[in-house]
Amino acid sequence: MFKKLSESSLIQVPITLIVYTFYGLVLGGSLYLSAIFLTFAFRRFGTSLTGGSGLSLYSDLLFLCLSAGLAFFLFYITGVILMGFLIRIMSLGVRPGSYEIASPTVFRWLIYSGIYTMATQLILPMIPISFFSLLFFRIIGCRIGRNVRLNSFMLNDAYLLEIGDNVTIGGQTDISCHLFENNKLILMPIKIGSETLIGAHCYISPGVTIGKRCTIGLNSYIRRGKTIKDDTKLTSVAAVHFSTAGTLEKMHPPEKKG
Repeated sequence: MFKKLSESSLIQVPITLIVYTFYGLVLGGSLYLSAIFLTFAFRRFGTSLTGGSGLSLYSDLLFLCLSAGLAFFLFYITGVILMGFLIRIMSLGVRPGSYEIASPTVFRWLIYSGIYTMATQLILPMIPISFFSLLFFRIIGCRIGRNVRLNSFMLNDAYLLEIGDNVTIGGQTDISCHLFENNKLILMPIKIGSETLIGAHCYISPGVTIGKRCTIGLNSYIRRGKTIKDDTKLTSVAAVHFSTAGTLEKMHPPEKKG
């Protein structure tokens, strides 16, 4: 029944409009406190335009510009909290497993993924390696240890992700707890052990377990369901290897003879 409804264009159009209206309300709610703040600044500037002196006009213009800048960051903070809680609520009960594309679970997944996409496009790139970035993923349900340095915002389905203490994740690394296979959504948890370093531009597939004190070099790809043992060092970069002592060395080509 749900499959037939999802394949009907007569049903898809109104549902799409309803979903995007919901997204608009989420974005509007995130902007609410910023709008209040800017309203006060505009009123002050409007008063200067109608009866203020030249010096007062320029000082109020400066106040307006500073207020606009601060309103952006107020939007980031409000969005982190509101979008984070909405994703957390909508993902409740969505457990690891395999789900048909035309199913209520996948529909819920698509809606909260849309909110997450808004956050990744509008907010998270502006607050990397910060308390607010960690707060967003903690609100979602990601289990994050102490002293975690998170320079990537691509943590898909983070409520299925566990990150240990003193972990560093490099920029543009994609940690995905989902994939699509044979017209099914597959959700699998990911675990990253303490003291592990994951370089930039890596891709960590669903179901991966990375042990403690591991080093995952930049541009590495870890396949679905793979387990990385403690103290493992991986690299996918040509002309670089790890010595037996664990230090990074360059590989020199053999000298030509003759």
